[in-house]
Amino acid sequence: MASYLIMTPPGAPADDERARFIADGFSWTAFFFPALWLMSKRAWLLGILVAVLQILLIFLSAVPGAFAASLFMQLALSLLVSLEGPLVVARNLKKRDWTLRSIVPARDLETAEEIYFSNIPATADRRTATPLPSIERSTTKQADSSAGLGLFQPYGER
Repeated sequence: MASYLIMTPPGAPADDERARFIADGFSWTAFFFPALWLMSKRAWLLGILVAVLQILLIFLSAVPGAFAASLFMQLALSLLVSLEGPLVVARNLKKRDWTLRSIVPARDLETAEEIYFSNIPATADRRTATPLPSIERSTTKQADSSAGLGLFQPYGER
């Protein structure tokens, strides 16, 4: 079962149809095409960096005796992007002032949407809708966690 991070655009209510559901889990597309996947998600700098690393690893594989090492590094790079890529997307949205509304564990995207939108109170006028409290860490209690890789981020859970 995957968990979905629900993020809404800046100033949008919680029931906005532009809400993004980001699956926090393994991505096969990111595993097989890490640089292209990052670039398609608008992580330009990381995508270019991964593309350069992949090209260097291809050249390294031509060196006698370095094929196994370059293959191992290529697999490690692909695995890192496929596991951490969705969190990079969420961080990029957070930098653009998107709000993390909720984290929903669900089997698939349709179930996550159903769970999230069923928990939002229905209002007659969307302009008066009160947004759900966003999940934010207190800056006075904890330091900013943007420096880590994100493999073991608890998202405020215990």
